[in-house]
Amino acid sequence: MFKLKRFMDEKLELYEFSDDQGTLARFVPARGGMLTEFFVGDNPMFYLDRDTLHDPTKNVRGGNPVLFPICGPLENGVYMLPDGRQYRMNQHGLARNKPWEVVETECCQDSALITLALTDDDETRQAYPFKFRLVFTYIVERGKITIEQIYRNASRESMPFYAGFHPYFHASGVKARSLQITAPAYTDVKSGMVYENTGNLDINSKEEINLVFAGLGGQEAWFTREDGFRISVKYDQDFKYIVLWALKDRDFLCLEPWMGTNYDLNRGKAVNLGAGEEIKITVSYAMI
Repeated sequence: MFKLKRFMDEKLELYEFSDDQGTLARFVPARGGMLTEFFVGDNPMFYLDRDTLHDPTKNVRGGNPVLFPICGPLENGVYMLPDGRQYRMNQHGLARNKPWEVVETECCQDSALITLALTDDDETRQAYPFKFRLVFTYIVERGKITIEQIYRNASRESMPFYAGFHPYFHASGVKARSLQITAPAYTDVKSGMVYENTGNLDINSKEEINLVFAGLGGQEAWFTREDGFRISVKYDQDFKYIVLWALKDRDFLCLEPWMGTNYDLNRGKAVNLGAGEEIKITVSYAMI
């Protein structure tokens, strides 16, 4: 049976779900509605830098940040709407730095859930002039987290956006003994070069990797950690890209599902959600 515990960690309220089989998941609504930790026994799914979690001036490095209404950067941090209005927005958008509302929690025999919501406000409309509501339901099971997402446009005009996640999966030593991303090619973000994806990518010896895989041929990407666990990311077809990012001296490997990629809002390549419309999308993470 799952149970819920709410407690304060310094100035942050945490929602912790656990069962008697060693499953544990923690959420911090005030820090971007973020799923910060997930364990199977003593084995962590995610990396988490606690100093960044507790410093409101920093982006959290770790857990599973939500990217909305953009993934990646904009050109010079600026974008222009078709009517000529110009706005400035930071990399990965604004959802990861806003407090989210806890809508519902539930504990069952074999699962638990928490529903979190983010609604536009005066601050968000300074950078992104649209009325919206995001409703994410996280379903916790043994070895698995499912994120059921609703993106709703409450504006009277079409709303351009592309969302995603930035999961920092725990990976120490040899980050990936094997890696599978089904795509014909990838772009190295630093060099801008495009390479054929032969399936023999060596990511363990590089100081930094930052690669964007496009033309996805499947709906799952995965890697096997040094400790033997296989980390799987499953995603709906709305997610067009997988971003692979890692730093050699940090114990994480990011395998990120994105609906759009760097500069898409500048290039008119965003998803356009009609006035009053919503879309529902699912992503899941498994640790096997």
